[in-house]
Amino acid sequence: MDDISLKEAAAAASDQAEADEARVRYRRRGVAWIDPDERIGPALEPGERLVAVRRSAVVYGAGTQESAASPPVVVDLYVTSRRLVLAGRDNICFDLAALDETVMSHERLLIVMRDGVGLAIEARQPRLLRVEIAAARAAQR
Repeated sequence: MDDISLKEAAAAASDQAEADEARVRYRRRGVAWIDPDERIGPALEPGERLVAVRRSAVVYGAGTQESAASPPVVVDLYVTSRRLVLAGRDNICFDLAALDETVMSHERLLIVMRDGVGLAIEARQPRLLRVEIAAARAAQR
């Protein structure tokens, strides 16, 4: 293995360990809300809380089924108690209740919505992000 592969493997292992720890923590204590920043704060709906943030995430397929082949966009990704918000030039929002499945593929998080829209997300700690999204969805129930 070369140095890059070793670094990538170490980063993936660290991400998985943090995801495992977060999963246990959420089961024991529930979701820990974080303070919204100036960008997402005004966009939150009454009673909506912030769960996670990923700065400079690269998202492929953001939008509708017709725009699935659109070029990737760089956004600040916010996971709230109700939505996945892609804050870029414009905000694109996905209701967590409409989310069908999340799957890891290499270092991308793949998200499939019930209407067939799919997203591929490259972000820091994608495995932890998957757990954070699952915790937000579970808190809705």
